[in-house]
Amino acid sequence: MSSESTRRNEALVRRIFDAFARKQGFSLRDCFAEDAIWHVPGASLMAGTYTGRSEIFRFLARLPKLTNGTYGSRLIDVLASEERAAALYRAFGERDGRSLDIDQLLLFTFRDDGLVTEVVALPNDPGAFEFFWGPVSIESHKGV
Repeated sequence: MSSESTRRNEALVRRIFDAFARKQGFSLRDCFAEDAIWHVPGASLMAGTYTGRSEIFRFLARLPKLTNGTYGSRLIDVLASEERAAALYRAFGERDGRSLDIDQLLLFTFRDDGLVTEVVALPNDPGAFEFFWGPVSIESHKGV
């Protein structure tokens, strides 16, 4: 039996993925708490903890910029409860001769009012994720 907040949380996660697929991510600023946190593991260009809506949306805006618009995600499924949700999705893109095509998981935490307070990104293949978002060699810019 699912509660109203469980259904609301699932719908919000689906709305977030839909907005990013339509390149309308900034329309979702009101879905995140002002002090929300987004964690990306590892040591790549994208790794880190992004704190606050502005920092989170700057981080998310880097995804298409660093991939010449090729980065995308396709939502596979959402599992939600009253306080949390997990979104399984396929992440893909091209960057400096490298390809990304892996499943990832986003773990969401929600406040009582339905705002996202925390997101943890978990790639199913951390090595592929790190390689894709890792430093670009000088050779790749020379066309070698």
